Amino acid sequence: MKNPMVRFSSCVLLVGLCTAALPAWADGSEAETRVRDANARLRELLRTDEAAAEVTELVDSLLDYEGLARGALAAHWDRLTEAQRTEFLDLFKQLIAKSYRNSLKDTLDNIAIDFLGWEITPRNSVVVGTRVRKLHARRRAEILIDYEMHLVAGIWKLVDVTTDGVSLVESQRDQFNNIIGGAVDFDAGWADLIGRMRRKLNE
Repeated sequence: MKNPMVRFSSCVLLVGLCTAALPAWADGSEAETRVRDANARLRELLRTDEAAAEVTELVDSLLDYEGLARGALAAHWDRLTEAQRTEFLDLFKQLIAKSYRNSLKDTLDNIAIDFLGWEITPRNSVVVGTRVRKLHARRRAEILIDYEMHLVAGIWKLVDVTTDGVSLVESQRDQFNNIIGGAVDFDAGWADLIGRMRRKLNE
């Protein structure tokens, strides 16, 4: 899961058509501010080697791990026992956090992030659009990254990331479906998936 940039597709809808779907007190600009502040703070922390614990805490506060897991597993989630969900979430959380930290480290230097505004989706979430520009590059190097945020207990949390049109959740869903579906039965496929996640975490 060492992707220099997590990937995801933009959800575009006229804000005026969906504003009523969000709670009256919710505002997409709050989600954008949350993304701005979190990225700025994470980039600052990752410049020092002594801030690992604070980086983990900040990433944990930003990501909705259960929302990401449910989206990636889709219908498989409903087939899991509570013990299986707990085991999967523990591994998934560690892998996603590791990937997120690595992506920030890989792109930390000589970049500029432009915020392009926000859109409300039919899922009552907010997509915050950004453009990441590599500075001092010989060729124009830009990546579009959208952060899909939704409210969890009144706090804006990240539930998907799309880079240049490729969704993190959708990509993982495809991978998980291939692993589980390629086995003789669900139990064998699930055991294979958990084993792969453990090995990936130890790399």
